[in-house]
Amino acid sequence: MSRAKGPTEDQIQQAVMQWSATIKYKGRRLSDYLHHSPNGGSRHIAEAVKFKRMGVKAGYPDLILDIARDGFHGLRIELKTEVGKLSKIQKERLKMLSDEGYCAVVCHGFDDAIKTIEFYMREGE
Repeated sequence: MSRAKGPTEDQIQQAVMQWSATIKYKGRRLSDYLHHSPNGGSRHIAEAVKFKRMGVKAGYPDLILDIARDGFHGLRIELKTEVGKLSKIQKERLKMLSDEGYCAVVCHGFDDAIKTIEFYMREGE
């Protein structure tokens, strides 16, 4: 019996972005502060070379929330499927960013990502 395949990282990320567009923050949408770093995926070699020259870095977190909270400069999320694993470079990037004052975490699936963002955004609790 085969196990049903869950959503891909891309599908989860798109759902997170759609959700963030429904959340209000300082008269804007939370999605205005949430950005995707286009580091993954396969590209034609010429495009990959161009992106590398433009500063794309392997292992950089997928989602960047540029809102300072509770002593952190911002939130960085490496998004994975429910069973996805971090690569060595992803672990190193999360530690590097944590050492620089960012809340840098891995989230497995949509629910985990939403809970993490909601916890990060809590007001003075």
